[in-house]
Amino acid sequence: MTVRTDVTPNRRGMKSRELVLDAAERVMAEHGFEAATLARVVAEAGIPMSSVYHYFGSKDGILLAVMERGADRFFADLPDLTRQPGRPAQHLAGVVAAVIGTLERHPDFLRLLIVFSAQPPDGDGEIRAVVRRIREHALDLLRAQLASAFGDDPRGPVTDQLARFALAAIDGAFVAIQADHGATLGRLLEPLAPALVASRRVLLAAEGREGRQARAERRT
Repeated sequence: MTVRTDVTPNRRGMKSRELVLDAAERVMAEHGFEAATLARVVAEAGIPMSSVYHYFGSKDGILLAVMERGADRFFADLPDLTRQPGRPAQHLAGVVAAVIGTLERHPDFLRLLIVFSAQPPDGDGEIRAVVRRIREHALDLLRAQLASAFGDDPRGPVTDQLARFALAAIDGAFVAIQADHGATLGRLLEPLAPALVASRRVLLAAEGREGRQARAERRT
């Protein structure tokens, strides 16, 4: 499954391509991948079927292009917070607020990402690879922010575990507001920054105990 790379659209073609991707993203996010037939996407976009085949080749090609474009937009929209002043909890609160704002501006993309993380289309290795790449990039960004907040090694095991905890919390909060319309990302994720500070203390204490135990075992 690949997007056609041998086709270079002109300005009008670029607009048509974006209309197709916008329509596909909306339909897939609201109704699921199976319901997003080419006919439905074409009707939603108001673009001839021939243009869809010309630029994407197939429905799978549209899906891959939607995911790639969504990731580019999502990460480009995140502000640079690596030099934020303040204590770790303040820095991380700023990071969480920035993530919330970006998620609220790109809800359809995140719905698709979570759906395809849990249940990618059958036999679709390219979509799995795109999802893995997007999520790994998100973890890299979180590791960098945590390392900046605490002055830790971004490649260290504690930083990695905190980044995965933060990403799981963000995923869970986003899923929760889909079912509970009285909830908001701001309220659900408000405890995340202090929770990361407290979790780091616990993880460092555990790491210290394990180190002392390993040294004691080597001496015996």
